[in-house]
Amino acid sequence: MDDGAQHPTPDPVVEAVRQIRAHGERVTVARTAVLRVLADAEEHLSADAIFAAVSRAAPGVHRTTIYRALDALERLDLVAFTRLRHDAATYHLAGHLVGGTHVHVRCRGCGTVSHAPGDLLDGAAGRLAAEQGFTLEPTGVALTGWCADCRALTSRTTRTTRV
Repeated sequence: MDDGAQHPTPDPVVEAVRQIRAHGERVTVARTAVLRVLADAEEHLSADAIFAAVSRAAPGVHRTTIYRALDALERLDLVAFTRLRHDAATYHLAGHLVGGTHVHVRCRGCGTVSHAPGDLLDGAAGRLAAEQGFTLEPTGVALTGWCADCRALTSRTTRTTRV
């Protein structure tokens, strides 16, 4: 029941640490630092960017340790990775820690990456499960296409060149 009072948003790092312990795993400096960096980030980060940020907050943590922490946190479903382009994967906190999952969409024209609702592909996921027994996990890649601005620009360019 809603009591009308505003409740503070739970800290996703605190919740992630609770879940690490619930799985019987160790809560390490590196894991906690990675979680904090991702919680404070305004965008998805590469492993190298995470390493750089962790190095500023917790000097002495080795790059390999960060990769291992990312692997463990992903295995525990606390961190998700996405390939947004052909380059390195980017990481972010799992949707259940930050208010819901999302799907990434990337414009082939300008490269802008945005989020779409996590249930966007539920129909396709249901069909794949029913017809092939396949469980779709669409958060690992970005759907590609054309944003409205680039589509409009392409449309104007095409009309101009046809005349």
